[in-house]
Amino acid sequence: MNGKSGMMGGGRIPNLKNPDPAQHVTGITHCRDTYRVTTADGKTRHFWERNLRLKTDSSKDGPQSGTPALLPAGMMGDRADVIFAEPAEISKMIEARC
Repeated sequence: MNGKSGMMGGGRIPNLKNPDPAQHVTGITHCRDTYRVTTADGKTRHFWERNLRLKTDSSKDGPQSGTPALLPAGMMGDRADVIFAEPAEISKMIEARC
């Protein structure tokens, strides 16, 4: 494996350099057992903490620094991935706030 075909079903990994406003994460808050992810289109989605995965992609197709991307994960719309350019961005982006 070349590190890029690990997705179930063998789907291609999307280019995240210029995400749509609906994918461009502008803020994440955490309260009790819920993450609230706000995107550049002004929408906020709520995810139970076990249904939101925080990932990194430092490849040429990964997001630019400071521009994490939200991608659907799962078939029911209740799961998602937030993909960051590097691990250090994760804790900087998440604010503990109820």
